Amino acid sequence: MNTNQTARDNAGLNVASLLLCCPDQVGIIAALANFFAERDLSISRYAEYTDDGQFFSRFEWVLNERWDNEASFSQEFSRLADTYSATFDVRFMNRRQSIGLFVSKQAHALIEILNKVEANYFPNLDIGFIVGNDQTMRRIADRHGVPFFFIATDGDALEYEKRQMDIIHRYKPDYLGLARYMKVLSANFIDNAGCPIVNIHHSFLPSFVGAKPYQMAYDRGVKLIGATSHFVTADLDQGPIIEQDVARVIAGASVTDMIKMGRDIEQQVFARAMLKVLEHKAIVYKNRTIIFD
Repeated sequence: MNTNQTARDNAGLNVASLLLCCPDQVGIIAALANFFAERDLSISRYAEYTDDGQFFSRFEWVLNERWDNEASFSQEFSRLADTYSATFDVRFMNRRQSIGLFVSKQAHALIEILNKVEANYFPNLDIGFIVGNDQTMRRIADRHGVPFFFIATDGDALEYEKRQMDIIHRYKPDYLGLARYMKVLSANFIDNAGCPIVNIHHSFLPSFVGAKPYQMAYDRGVKLIGATSHFVTADLDQGPIIEQDVARVIAGASVTDMIKMGRDIEQQVFARAMLKVLEHKAIVYKNRTIIFD
């Protein structure tokens, strides 16, 4: 990487990001602007969105020595937030983030994330561990120097989820990514993971339920193959959507061709969704997301 590129990348990490949600009301924008102006801080990026009687916004500013970390900022900002009944989340982008990845037999989404971490696609990110229920994924983890834990999932769910949870609590990741992990997470697992969980899966119109969705899509002559990445909730594949995309199926495409297309879309959508989350650009409201550019 050249010196100018390194400087630009480092500058991008020397910022803080504030996500805020509150009832829409007169004076909120002025109050937020005054908070930063009174502390001699210049807002470098700002976006807002109003819907359902709610005000959503994202601020970026260049870090200085006023606050040591997110906790010190939150303590000072909380008084203003309470005045407007606001919820907020702040991220200092110079702090390293970590994720844990879960995977089954399909490696495409996992490899996409690992390669993009090596290429510095994500901001200040470490991959803490990979959990897999197929031993063949170990060689991929070893190649990238990431700790791999094989945990079979063909037995009692309470037992294998407990072993998985022990790993999560040991590494304490900021996020979990399900890189085509083909097991349903229990509500207890989701509640106790201690961090948001991001999933990726294929999408068709119409949708197909069963072991061979691509065969069913082929049999129906589906013209669009898509992928959806979303936050995980206890309702299977019904969590707030972060990112989606589609590709058109050309005439003469076989089932194998469609599977390859689907995997390409899945890995791209998964990587873009993880980037939005790691760049602190996603607010969850009710069961949907507000995604900032």
